[in-house]
Amino acid sequence: MVSIGSGSGACSQTGKHASLNGRRLEDMDLWWLDALAVPASLHDTTGRFIHLNAAGERAAGMARAQWTKLHYLDPVPPEGRELVETNFRRAADKGESTDFVTSFVDGHGVLRRIRAQHLPLLDGDEVVAVLILAWDVLGPQVVASDSRVLPELTPRQLEILQLVAGGSSTTDIAKQLSLSTETVRNHLRSVFRELNAHTRVEAIAAAQRFGLLASAPWKPRD
Repeated sequence: MVSIGSGSGACSQTGKHASLNGRRLEDMDLWWLDALAVPASLHDTTGRFIHLNAAGERAAGMARAQWTKLHYLDPVPPEGRELVETNFRRAADKGESTDFVTSFVDGHGVLRRIRAQHLPLLDGDEVVAVLILAWDVLGPQVVASDSRVLPELTPRQLEILQLVAGGSSTTDIAKQLSLSTETVRNHLRSVFRELNAHTRVEAIAAAQRFGLLASAPWKPRD
């Protein structure tokens, strides 16, 4: 269990959920968010920016006041928005924490790869906000106009690639995703082609170079 602060304005996290202890989002004291060393932003369930902490302001290269006028998808390149929106809606609608790799255009116009976590904040049983944490993925940065340097994989292809990296066979992936084995093979062929790979090992190595593989999210102990 990780706890941030104490008292009526505290936010605590147990497992995959966080609680606002009955406080309305508008009334929260966000000192705990500003105290985080990792870039972090708080959003309502529609995706509107509520707050960006100082670490996030420095990493993004844009003043907090400018970011808080934006929607969370605004800095995301068009080709990456489906993946980001899917993960945000899982947090906002289902109360699930997500952990994935994506990209965004910072305040200097640079396209940056990041590992993102979307964490639901609860008031009782209701999700009232989503906390987004971000870490840089090591690798060369490219200007936004040259985004074709990054492999263009669909959310489904990225999902299958992550499972491949975890050691799942084609049959395992088909069962887990409720797909036919031939559909999985077709996705893998597209992934191999986009990554210029001929084998699973080569595809995993290329994905690691591009920062496409996210670490598995933390889970509570049994």
